[in-house]
Amino acid sequence: MVCLSAAVLTKQGKILIARQFVEMSRMKIENHLATFPKLIGTEKQHNTVETAEVRFVYQPVETLYLLIITNKQSNIVEDLETLRLFTKVLNEYCPVEIDEANVCKNAFELVFAFDEIIALGHRENVSLRDIQVNMEMESHEEKLATMIRQSKEREAQEEMKRKVREMTKDKRAKGIGGGGMGAVRDLAEDMARGNISLGQLPMETGGMGGSSLGGLGSFGASTAPAPLKPKKGEGGMQLGKLKGPPSASLLQAMVDDGEFLPGVTPGKSDPTPASTAVGGKQQPISLSCEEKLVISLKRDGGLESMEVNGVMQLLVSDPNYGKAVVPLKLGANPGFQFKTHPNINKQLWSTSSQLGLKDPARPFPPNQSLGVVKWRMQTNDDSKVPFQVTCWPTPSGSDSFDVTLEYELHKNLELHDLLVSIPIPPDASHTIGSAEVGQASYSRRDGLLQWSVPIVDQSNASATMEFSVAACPSADSIFPISVTFTSRQTMCELEVIDVLSVDDNSPIPHSSSTLLSIESYTIS
Repeated sequence: MVCLSAAVLTKQGKILIARQFVEMSRMKIENHLATFPKLIGTEKQHNTVETAEVRFVYQPVETLYLLIITNKQSNIVEDLETLRLFTKVLNEYCPVEIDEANVCKNAFELVFAFDEIIALGHRENVSLRDIQVNMEMESHEEKLATMIRQSKEREAQEEMKRKVREMTKDKRAKGIGGGGMGAVRDLAEDMARGNISLGQLPMETGGMGGSSLGGLGSFGASTAPAPLKPKKGEGGMQLGKLKGPPSASLLQAMVDDGEFLPGVTPGKSDPTPASTAVGGKQQPISLSCEEKLVISLKRDGGLESMEVNGVMQLLVSDPNYGKAVVPLKLGANPGFQFKTHPNINKQLWSTSSQLGLKDPARPFPPNQSLGVVKWRMQTNDDSKVPFQVTCWPTPSGSDSFDVTLEYELHKNLELHDLLVSIPIPPDASHTIGSAEVGQASYSRRDGLLQWSVPIVDQSNASATMEFSVAACPSADSIFPISVTFTSRQTMCELEVIDVLSVDDNSPIPHSSSTLLSIESYTIS
């Protein structure tokens, strides 16, 4: 089969899109497509027509025609199968209605999808699902690089907040509000660091006097220029009356606007995936385990549903090490269902928990991330939930509630960057009480009260946070509550023992990483 072109036309012959798969002049393809409407008779029930040069295989799709142009020697059965795949693609990328406007709107997506079906005039062995995956262009390396970048950004924010807290503590210890030379020295240090500029200081036209400077008042009075207007009291630069460091005020304003959440224990949290290769050059083989949780809880803590989906990706960076087998250590994993890639030796997997190709002589494809094994679990059993959040709203008056949030870590996991977000109605007022661990703050931008804890482990496996809300018509207004966190351990007990060469059973240098993340976690 040689497919010359694929096109979508109106029944009047107007060309909406046309994709050529072999070298062909524009005039020639336009002549072929202009001939097509003249060859179709309304009384004919066939879906092929021919000219002296080519064959048209077509199908009416609502008010349009979808057609492919092939040579006359092509296999008509294969042509019809290819046309059916083109029809599925057209329905997939024009889901609402297949009309002229919708086809033109999604022209680029359709052309890209057509290219996945035909390459250099010949049909590719792909299904609609393969086309969708290729169109998504999802890259494991890109996702990993994004996670590393986000981790570095969070680390930089934690470091910035730590330095701000240290500066604030130092200034309180030195008594910056007490005046004297200590205030001048602290101000000079702030200006040297760039934390404060002259434009941020309260300036008046009077001299550099003021009771806060103590003995410096006479110096300021003697060297000050003549005032442009009468002085009011002891004006001037009131250095001793600065209300806290400007950097802390700016930071607090950013927190109030929801730019970021203030940290609690910097330096300990590290949400990057656990890896056996830290820095340095890339290993010949990389393995990554990614697991996502979808959890829906009731307000009283009961479980509505939980779903766990995971995949192990294998990437061969050096083709010389492509012939490999990966032995794994599996736990009991009750309720989990495993599914290996079609090219993986299922007997080897079921008998010894090893991942290897059916044909040992074939190597894994290089520079291509391959999902070698997937796992899944669905349950309604409360005991399977690794981390549970319960909300206890208690009426405290007319349209007022006292709310207690409690979390419990049920599995032996270490969670990073826990964030519990509670919606606050726009017209309601709130008061943040106490948080046993972490920090609670309000984001005006998002209208969310957020409780953040950098790390949750066995040392703080259970904790509560309290707040109150007024002018709130009902407790339903603070739901649904959402939860996010990451972990370097997965729910599924699965561990890479080693990577071995098929030829001589020698170990192959490799790296492995593990990441558990939340796709959706809601309490409603």
